[in-house]
Amino acid sequence: MRQVLYALTPAIAVYVYLFGCGILLQLVIAIVSALVFEAVALRLRGLAPHAYLRDGSVIVLGCLLALAIPPYAPWWAIVVGVAVAVLIGKHAFGGLGHNIFNPAMVGYIFLLLCYPATLSQWPEMSKIIDYPGLWGSAKMIMTSPTEMLDGISGATVLDYVKTQAALMRMHSEMASAATFGMFAGRGWEWINLAYLCGGGWLLWRRVVTWRLPLSFLAGLAGAALLGYIVDPELHRGAVFHLFAGGAMMAAFFVVTDPVSSATTPLGMLLFGFSAGLLTYLIREFGGYPDGVAFAVVTMNALAPLIDRFTQPRLYGKTSETEHPSSTTLR
Repeated sequence: MRQVLYALTPAIAVYVYLFGCGILLQLVIAIVSALVFEAVALRLRGLAPHAYLRDGSVIVLGCLLALAIPPYAPWWAIVVGVAVAVLIGKHAFGGLGHNIFNPAMVGYIFLLLCYPATLSQWPEMSKIIDYPGLWGSAKMIMTSPTEMLDGISGATVLDYVKTQAALMRMHSEMASAATFGMFAGRGWEWINLAYLCGGGWLLWRRVVTWRLPLSFLAGLAGAALLGYIVDPELHRGAVFHLFAGGAMMAAFFVVTDPVSSATTPLGMLLFGFSAGLLTYLIREFGGYPDGVAFAVVTMNALAPLIDRFTQPRLYGKTSETEHPSSTTLR
């Protein structure tokens, strides 16, 4: 878990450079809230909190959720999201190692469904904004002044593309918008590159296996490439989708959750590829700009079934000895 936190530091550094100190305060609130709710849940279950708090898993949960919401969202948003993630997404299923769904994505989806306006207040990247310092960021997060948030908030590139597509505008007409960067959304391309660097380090350290992240990226990129070939005016290409939104974060830090994802070698490939494909389908044809969280949770529900049908055959066993036929049972 410490190595996962180390791998998140490049993305956090880019967040601070682009958006100011708000993300640091969100991380502090998320981590403290996660530890408190984890301790309360463990006490209610009759377990000693000290041993469980030291593994760092709940800290990673809090960090992932904090990085998924706007850096200047009100303080209560991250507290509510962490509470849902820890108490419902994790401990309602039996705690660490027993949760069916990725807890951070459970908390994020709850916030997205219940407080969509709050989760749409991402900082504007199409213009130069003098973001507040540490004290100013704390004031914004704790008091949530509407006029200040409106002054720095704007549509992300995925929001912009979704809105313009609904207005029947072609991509060639959107290309001049300031929200676009060199190859994806302005600013978000560098955040995703930072996640890619951290994910590469996790692969090099063998903290995560290559099957889940690479199959997720292949599913997302393959679907995007096919859509671009069919009609480049209606569908963005693979590079755009890989470096927009939360694609790289999902590939290396969410899909790779060893508890809620598939565990067999073939199952990992199917799980990751399907999650990437669902992400693209939701982005292009769904009601939400980014479909990462919904895609991951959907595949979490299917992970046991995927593992059931992708179990490798044991050496020296036949299909009849592994799965006795009805005749044999009779």
